[in-house]
Amino acid sequence: MSEGVRTTNEVAWQQAWNDGKIFASSDDPSKPKFYCLEMYPYPSGKMHMGHVRNYSIGDAVARYKRMKGFNVLYPMGFDSFGMPAENAAIAEGGHPHDITEKNMASITEQIKRMGFSYDWERLVKSHDPNYYKWNQLFFTRFFKSGLAYREYAPVNWCEPCSTVLANEQVKAGRCWRCNGPVEQKDMSQWFIDITKYAQELLDGLDTINFPESVRLMQEDWLGRSEGVEIEFGIENSEDTIRVFTTRPDTLFGATFLTLAPEHPLAEKLVKGTEYESQWKAIYDKYANMSEFDRIKNLNKKEGVSLGCFAIHPLTQEKIPIWAGNFVLATYGTGAVMAVPGHDERDFEFAQKYGIAIKRVLVENEGDDPSDALEQAFTGNGYMVNSIKPGF
Repeated sequence: MSEGVRTTNEVAWQQAWNDGKIFASSDDPSKPKFYCLEMYPYPSGKMHMGHVRNYSIGDAVARYKRMKGFNVLYPMGFDSFGMPAENAAIAEGGHPHDITEKNMASITEQIKRMGFSYDWERLVKSHDPNYYKWNQLFFTRFFKSGLAYREYAPVNWCEPCSTVLANEQVKAGRCWRCNGPVEQKDMSQWFIDITKYAQELLDGLDTINFPESVRLMQEDWLGRSEGVEIEFGIENSEDTIRVFTTRPDTLFGATFLTLAPEHPLAEKLVKGTEYESQWKAIYDKYANMSEFDRIKNLNKKEGVSLGCFAIHPLTQEKIPIWAGNFVLATYGTGAVMAVPGHDERDFEFAQKYGIAIKRVLVENEGDDPSDALEQAFTGNGYMVNSIKPGF
């Protein structure tokens, strides 16, 4: 079959599918429902094989469900609002709306030629005022309800694209779109106080048939933990370090504090001291690494002393302050009280750098707390070495 005949046949069948609306979704209570959705493409460039792979998988799922008797809703749309579209328009020398619409038309034509079974009557364009007015409505309601707030936080910043990237869009420290370097940058941004609904969302995972790997990702993202915040003073300073812990029963076992390298106090504490250069080295190594890459490297413990001391709130003892790669500025307070006797991560770090390890829990009543530990005891047990001086 010649190329011309093949193209004519493709166009004829595509037109027949479109005219017959064979992939359109309609109300049909007699059938079970199934909603199939892939990530919408950015219309800031051309289609590539990554799109084809993704949409081929989605199309196969949608077709399978139709054959199994489901009423399938399978829409297509474009993630067309934001800096990528604006940057593409600047590069091409046109208006963002015009460039975006042109790219969408080109991608739509290519997708249709591949025969994917989308319901094109449900096309979504996120730059369309009829779409984003609902985003504005939701945000306004979040704000009025006290669920939207603004604060500074580190983000993955791509300078060539002039935009923020999700952790999944950072590959080996570089932008997935332009391959430019990605840096961690503190920016003022809006947050939704999702933690107020963490338990409801966690409970909701039981009603969704997620793969176990996806479920674990969601649980880690929600990050609900019950615990207390404890404040440590700093020797010869009016500053304090606030930590969050789920094990306040081990407070007497805290032998050092660890800050994220990019914690704002870390630089302040070493400024002008002999410890500034070693802090700067660990800062440069980890501060611009994406959170995803940081988490992948947590098995390799690395840290530096900041050359100063915190004051234990119960014993008034001086305990050293360190910066460590296993503490994330975006998690909790960006600082942890390290209890190496009863936390595996802290145990490994203390052993590597020769920091004191103190046991304040034993598994069995009468166990000798002075016995050397081969590993951290992380279970529940009997409290020892946990009496405040003077009591």
